Formats: sequence, C-alpha cells, structure tokens
Amino acid sequence: MEQWILWSAALYVVMFFLIKHLSKYFGYYYHNKAYHLVIITRNSQRSIEWMIWSYHFWNGTKGKKGRITCIDTGSSDDTLAILERLTNRYPQLEILNIPPNVNADEAIQKWLESQKQTKGKLIVLDLRETDSARESERHLA
Repeated sequence: MEQWILWSAALYVVMFFLIKHLSKYFGYYYHNKAYHLVIITRNSQRSIEWMIWSYHFWNGTKGKKGRITCIDTGSSDDTLAILERLTNRYPQLEILNIPPNVNADEAIQKWLESQKQTKGKLIVLDLRETDSARESERHLA
C-alpha cells in the first residue's frame, strides 16, 4: 500500500513537469504573438481610453508587456488630452501626431512599413470618425 502511494506521488510529479514543459512549448507556438497595438485615431475620445485599458489588461493577464502606439490624424476633441494623461499611467504608450498639412493615409502607410522589421505582429485598429458618422450625429441632435 505504501509503495502505491509513493509511485502515485512520483507519477504525479513527473506528469506535472511534463505538462508544464509541453504547455510552454505549445503555448508559445499556438498563441497569438502580437504585442504591438497600433490605434489610428481622430475624434475618438469616447473609445480610446477603453481600448488602451482593455489591451493593457489583456496583456497583463498573459504576463506580457504590450506596446501601444496611437497615431492621431487631427483630432478636434479631447482625444490628445486623454492620450497625454494615459502616458503617465502606461509608459509603453507612444503618441504620434500627424500634422494637418500631411496626407494621413500615406504617413500611416510609411510608418507601418517601417515597423515591419519588428519580430512581433502588429494589430492595427482604425478608430477614425468618418464624415458620414458626424453627419448622422448632427441629424440626430
């Protein structure tokens, strides 16, 4: 009876280390390796803080430090003020401001191409408010 308990305990320890080692290997292989979030904003004060918080929280649960880059294309609301405030809380947050006299789409495309040398994948979210969304908001008011 005592030998059965010892063999069970030894088998448990071996299985624990085997599963831990295999899950590390397969976890890195199958999970998304994206660690750099790029958010393109213009007048996105309603959603920008939530997006940054949730991405930071999600990476924190996985034990990773995710980079966040916000590219602002000429916001006229409080988006830039919110981003500046969030840089104090999240040091991995970077803000790029595109001047109004530059074509935003070309500047974004050049920046994204310059980031292709990084090992991780990029996740790009476009939160720019479209002109049709602004017009529909005016009609509702």
